[in-house]
Amino acid sequence: MQKMTFYEQLGIVIPGSVLMVGLLLYFPALQELTGKNGMSVGELGLFVLLAYAAGHLIAAIGNALETICWRVLGGMPSDWVVADNPSLLSPQQIEQLRLKVSARLNITLPALKGTERKVWWPISRQVYADVAKNGKPDRIDTFNGNYGLNRGLSSACLALAVLAALHGHWLVVVGLVIAGLVYAYRAYRFGVHYARELYLQFLVL
Repeated sequence: MQKMTFYEQLGIVIPGSVLMVGLLLYFPALQELTGKNGMSVGELGLFVLLAYAAGHLIAAIGNALETICWRVLGGMPSDWVVADNPSLLSPQQIEQLRLKVSARLNITLPALKGTERKVWWPISRQVYADVAKNGKPDRIDTFNGNYGLNRGLSSACLALAVLAALHGHWLVVVGLVIAGLVYAYRAYRFGVHYARELYLQFLVL
């Protein structure tokens, strides 16, 4: 089996593990997976596999939620350079980004502002590919991994809040919803940091 990436470890396995622990609390029959006297190596491996599968389920929920949330907030941060949102880069940096895209990627744009997001999206991925090959993508990948982690934890908390509501545990629901909102805010912050770091690393290539 291929070694899991940093993003998969943070954004998939950890949120999946949180969901699995929550399910174990509400469905005691599942605790047989962990053994009565702690986990054996085989049981731990099974738990990690289930957590990985659960993490992808949580990621699907997170993808749906982030689509709604980012739409409300003006689009993904990596798209802010083509929208009327100056909070990511300065106007001078945005112009430098346009010139850099033309020079390094051989893609000419009259201006970034006003470019359709469906046009800019593949360009932004090419920007990342250029940085990954020729620059220093470590900080970018760290921000992306932490974004996935917090998005996943937020989704896991909200999923468990629904489960707690079905059991009438309203105090637990309130705590999980608050935790989910805190994680969502952290995901927002890391999403912005990711986009800003991506373009700054591209500008210094």
